[in-house]
Amino acid sequence: MTARMAAKYTTTMHVLGERMGDRSRGASALEYVGMILIAALIVGAVWTAVKDQAIGEKVSSAISKILTGSGK
Repeated sequence: MTARMAAKYTTTMHVLGERMGDRSRGASALEYVGMILIAALIVGAVWTAVKDQAIGEKVSSAISKILTGSGK
């Protein structure tokens, strides 16, 4: 490889690295909105499932059995 080819290669790789580096700086507003939306959907699903008293009692009972180690 000649010095001129090596210089071209180095310059090209530097320019490509700079271009690609700008794309991964941080999360965009759209990504934050997506994360908040997913979190809200999960909270809503759990709230709806536990809202019914019978399901809430079953979940509470299951947690108690897990913590005490009884009820196999």
